[in-house]
Amino acid sequence: MKPAAARWIAAGAVVFAFLVFDFFTPRWIRDDWIAWVLVGICIGQVNLIAAWAALAPGNVVLRLPWSLLLGMFMWYALVLGNRASNHLTPEGAAILGIVVLGGLAVLQIPLWIAGRAFRWRLVASADAASKPSAGPLQFELWQMMLGVLFVSIALAPARAVLPPGNLDDLRLNGALRELIVVLTAATLCNLVVTVPCIWGAFLPQRRFFRLAFAWLFHCAAVTGVGFFGLVAVLGSPGPESTKVAMSMYLLNVSQCAAVFGTLRIFRAVGFRLVRV
Repeated sequence: MKPAAARWIAAGAVVFAFLVFDFFTPRWIRDDWIAWVLVGICIGQVNLIAAWAALAPGNVVLRLPWSLLLGMFMWYALVLGNRASNHLTPEGAAILGIVVLGGLAVLQIPLWIAGRAFRWRLVASADAASKPSAGPLQFELWQMMLGVLFVSIALAPARAVLPPGNLDDLRLNGALRELIVVLTAATLCNLVVTVPCIWGAFLPQRRFFRLAFAWLFHCAAVTGVGFFGLVAVLGSPGPESTKVAMSMYLLNVSQCAAVFGTLRIFRAVGFRLVRV
């Protein structure tokens, strides 16, 4: 099999597996601990889409619509899964879309910063790093038209996927403040949790086990900082503090495991993280 075909098959298999996972996630939530692990894996998917948008080669005019397309498909799978297993209101679906797509936009920020600061580039092979590429804002007409097509495909099924009803009574005033705080905290956590996972996923195999142990302690330290930061802004959860802290730790570990494991698959089919 040609390397290019293997990469496309691997990418298609990963996307399909995640969409199936998203569809069945609402059915698999049985208790709080499982819920946090599943949510962490979903956040890991958003991280992967954001990493591709920020670090992959090629024109940003194509990468950003592609990331929107993948984010919308993820939202569709979650909405359809919730509709199949629970009663989901249009308001709930809209809030879920805001969390997924808003998180995708916000979580790209630290990855764009990391890409610029470390000069990282995710390439299909080591040889591809040496090939010159057009500037990020230089594009041809066909690229813009293809990007518009991706956006159209992403938005087309929205009406059919949403639950019946209307959004006239949608109220976000109470939850908007907390949502902004959580997304801001997620951005900061990504800068110190997910970025090292992206780097570590492309290290040689002999350093894998040492990195795994160090990463677990690193997640614990970041969880502690994030927990006390949220307490300072939103207030203490009271007697549930230990449970909330452990839930945040499970979320961080599971999202990093999703990012790390997926990128190891891509590394196995030839992708490399290089400095250019």
